[in-house]
Amino acid sequence: MRHFKKLFKKYLSFTLSLMLLFALILSYQPKTSAASIQRDYKSFVMAPLEKITDWAGFKNQLITLKNNGVYAITTDVWWGDVESAGDNMFNWNYYKTYADTVRASGLKWVPIISTHQCGGNVGDSVNIPLPSWLWTKGTADNMQFKDEVGNWNKETLSPWWSGLAQQYDELYASFATNFSGYKDIIAKIYLSGGPAGELRFPSYNAAAGWSYPGRGYLQCYSGAAKTDFQNSMNTKYGTISSLNSAWGTNLTSFTQISPPTDGDNFFINGYKSKYGQDFLTWYQSVLVKHLSSISAKAHARFDSVFGVRIGAKIAGIHWLMNSPNMPHAAEYGAGYYNYSALLDQFKTSDLDLTFTCLEMDDSKANTIPYYSAPKSLVINISNLASSKGIKYFGENALAISNNNQAYQNIAEMLYNYNFSGFTLLRLANIVKSDGTATSEMTPFASTLVMKPVPVTFTVNNANTSYGQNVYISGNRWELANWTTGFYPLSLTYNNGSWIGTAYLGEGINYQFKAIKKDSSGTVIWEGGNNKSYTVPIGGGSYTWNWTN
Repeated sequence: MRHFKKLFKKYLSFTLSLMLLFALILSYQPKTSAASIQRDYKSFVMAPLEKITDWAGFKNQLITLKNNGVYAITTDVWWGDVESAGDNMFNWNYYKTYADTVRASGLKWVPIISTHQCGGNVGDSVNIPLPSWLWTKGTADNMQFKDEVGNWNKETLSPWWSGLAQQYDELYASFATNFSGYKDIIAKIYLSGGPAGELRFPSYNAAAGWSYPGRGYLQCYSGAAKTDFQNSMNTKYGTISSLNSAWGTNLTSFTQISPPTDGDNFFINGYKSKYGQDFLTWYQSVLVKHLSSISAKAHARFDSVFGVRIGAKIAGIHWLMNSPNMPHAAEYGAGYYNYSALLDQFKTSDLDLTFTCLEMDDSKANTIPYYSAPKSLVINISNLASSKGIKYFGENALAISNNNQAYQNIAEMLYNYNFSGFTLLRLANIVKSDGTATSEMTPFASTLVMKPVPVTFTVNNANTSYGQNVYISGNRWELANWTTGFYPLSLTYNNGSWIGTAYLGEGINYQFKAIKKDSSGTVIWEGGNNKSYTVPIGGGSYTWNWTN
């Protein structure tokens, strides 16, 4: 009987524990983070590519940025300028005058150590090649990229060149020595990881015959690149028989291994094979090793001097993402095969990430020949960076000019995906040469400088004949049939009300009223009274009961 009681107590205890565990499982709800923006969010503006000649005018431009809440100006510091006279013969005079002007304006400065060529990419208005003496240091086969159709590329040094790390280290060291006295204004330092300052291969370049939205060309056909691929596969498989077994080939030596001999066929069929997976993994690993190398040099030279964050940029290669024939071919050609593995190196190297194309949407995601899905790509990268604890920032890929939806696209990404800052490309779009603001300053400053937050607008008792688009334009709220004004909202009509969300600057006051315009922009009808609304911290909602 005593033994039975002990068994019963054990059974009862076990049953109660099991029931408690089951109750806990049922009651558990996974935590989800609300959309937000980092509280230390800052806005930046990218300086002109052209050299400054009117320093007084430039200072006035910077003061205008400062007065509109911009935190810092980002500037390409061109290797081709500062070390053009010869190896280890640096001249920093221009950039010291530059830094003095930034300091006098009250702005902070974000130098980009631009170890790439200016010229040949979209938006390049000047030509600044790499120092000419560099090319005497080795052969083209070791120092330059060679693509699948035989073009040689000198936009940046090839990561397969053994002398690259030393040249970068000398440049970084000289910058640290010469600008240690400017650490009060240097807010951050960016590293150029490849063409256009982006960590990628120069796969798409108009000078080599590329045009949008082509996939571009693979860049690993130099002797140095082929040898690296062969050695990498030798390291992975050990014997040629093991490689043949994995690839389904009959090679007799690792020296017979080559990059794809038919690029189009590879991106249609071959990338799925074991050979394709091995090739693309190796191809991206070259970028990963390059980032690891230059970031280590940069930390060693900059951390103790400036004590600021160091960043690098990944390009938003958004076209051909959804191509039915060769999906992601443009990304793969640039070296982006596995974004997660690529971002792991950012984390390991303790680098901030900047990503582009925040101004775009997915309107051409299924449209021939673009298959472009930039918004989906931005969301993917930001979620990956967030999950890895990487601090990340945004940029627009192309200049914004009278494209008011672009500002809303940017603000939507910044708010909903927890970005830490945004850089506008470029100064001339928002400030004239005399220092006065352009019309673009209003949408930029009122949404992207002030922290963008969502505001849901509801218009009750609205007459549907007045259209389905609401706009906030400067001090106006417009209800119109034509796409004029700033911030078009996508509205939903429900039982006499139009409802839509805009992303507006936190704490900004807006005055608005209903306006109808003809196709030329002339006001032909106005209705309702002027309304005033100050955007609350964190966003909010506003309901307007329509009156004519």
